[in-house]
Amino acid sequence: MEPTDRLDDILSASGAGGTGGTGPGPAQDRQGPPRWLAPVAAAAAVAVIAGTVWVATRGEDRAAPPAGPSATQSAAPSPTPSSVEPTPTPSSSAPTSTAPSTQQALLPVYFVGPVGADREVFLLYREFLRGSVPAGASDEEKAKGALDLAMNAQPFSNTDGYLQPWSGTSIEAVDVTPSRITITLSNAGSPGVTTQEVARVAVQSLVWTAQAAVGKGAIPVTFSIADGSTAMFGKLPAADTYNRPSGRDEYYRDLAPIWITAPGRDAVLSASKPVVVKGEATVFEANVSWELKRGTTVVKSGFATASIGAPGRGDYSFSLGTLAPGGYTVRVFEMSMEGGDKVNAEKWVNFSVK
Repeated sequence: MEPTDRLDDILSASGAGGTGGTGPGPAQDRQGPPRWLAPVAAAAAVAVIAGTVWVATRGEDRAAPPAGPSATQSAAPSPTPSSVEPTPTPSSSAPTSTAPSTQQALLPVYFVGPVGADREVFLLYREFLRGSVPAGASDEEKAKGALDLAMNAQPFSNTDGYLQPWSGTSIEAVDVTPSRITITLSNAGSPGVTTQEVARVAVQSLVWTAQAAVGKGAIPVTFSIADGSTAMFGKLPAADTYNRPSGRDEYYRDLAPIWITAPGRDAVLSASKPVVVKGEATVFEANVSWELKRGTTVVKSGFATASIGAPGRGDYSFSLGTLAPGGYTVRVFEMSMEGGDKVNAEKWVNFSVK
């Protein structure tokens, strides 16, 4: 099974401007990684990195507009069943412009983020962000638009802990053929990336982003570096071929264990309709726990079962019922089988009801 965009379906089903984002959560609640990720954790011990490179700071592509928009990542307006807002057609009396028209589109972007509070494992989280692309954009233009956004995790670093391994790097060009995507980088990436595993996941973030934006399946990806470097982060040869794992039962190697795909980050939902939470999970025996908060107070809690357990990646959903107007946070998490209050992985999303 290969991930597809399915954006129209998801926007219609979610009633929100996008999905996939996480909101802030107390760091003390986020603890160790899932047990099947332990070998990865051992390989991914991350050194303390100085400077501004790191700000404090799996799967079908479903939409999630960003919170805290920057100049290049603006929040989506009220959702429509389309991922594209066409440029208005000028009237016959308006002057004709020779410049190519552009349109705003929700583009799939993958970022590197921590699985647990100990920050020993870093995997991929997906956002859908607004970006400008030419009207009738080619595969290359769509991929470059999404990759440009993927180079800047700063808007989510403080709230979600996303790393910024591509800080100071830009996308020079993208070439797409039926058998290969070639991405040209301005340089080899941040020197702050000091471990092989974080470097691998950072490269995979660009692989998943480009493939999802093109929307034609798992086309192999290779890189070129404009400044003459031969390896990303001095560790991964640019000329090698990179790809996402071959099936959902292998996605745990790249994708974070728990995603919330609806409601979206900062979605505004109707008080007259039940709120349904949906997501993806790679968790032991397919069990996820959840709780709904207003401020710091837990107002509802429960359990849900994904369609398959780890190492497979399953889909889950549960209803919160109709909710009174106000702001809420839904938290989905996996409790450790070791007992106590240890949490293997979790995801948060903030939304409001009106």
